[in-house]
Amino acid sequence: MESDIGGVCAPADGSVVPNCDGDPPVQPLWRRDRALPTDPWQPWRMIAGWSCPDDLLPTLTAEDFRRLPIVPQVIQMQPDRGWVLVNKETIVLTDPAEQTFRTDLFGYGIDVIATPTQYTWDFRDESTHLTTDSPGHPYPGFDVFHVYDQPGTTAISLTTTWSGRYRVDGDGTWREVVGTAETTSTTAPFEIVERRSHLVAEDCNQNPDQPGCG
Repeated sequence: MESDIGGVCAPADGSVVPNCDGDPPVQPLWRRDRALPTDPWQPWRMIAGWSCPDDLLPTLTAEDFRRLPIVPQVIQMQPDRGWVLVNKETIVLTDPAEQTFRTDLFGYGIDVIATPTQYTWDFRDESTHLTTDSPGHPYPGFDVFHVYDQPGTTAISLTTTWSGRYRVDGDGTWREVVGTAETTSTTAPFEIVERRSHLVAEDCNQNPDQPGCG
């Protein structure tokens, strides 16, 4: 049985065929209605004009990206013994690993990759914040550090800026998220101490009770 839905489309209302960077554009979407099966069809009307294939895919916005459960990075310190020395380098570093997520938008499955791109360290003394593209490296090749000049108790905070890219199911193209996300982590409190050297008669490990040891 043939359908009687056919007919002549109405004028395209000035719809313009877009340039889709080499991809074939998607034709306009038309619709016609009737209230009852016995009623005549209404004229065709265009409900969506010419468009590019990318325009039909959902966009992962910066707000969507920031709602993902990105895990704050763990701060590593060298030395890591509950205290550091005045006037000596306190080395900091973190793991620059990407984090992957699976989410959905408007019924589309989406893969997301969050990549750390910038690190801002707050050493909580009179110095300004240190912002770097490097996650830091361990001794002896360290490149992110701070020198405290006064004894006390403090902690170090790290704010990481994350960029994102995503891929919609059915489309193999990775697209950049327009905007970034941030996470913040903080170390446990630690002491900044001053140590002075002393001449002793014997090895303090062998005779810790002698004058100058302890």
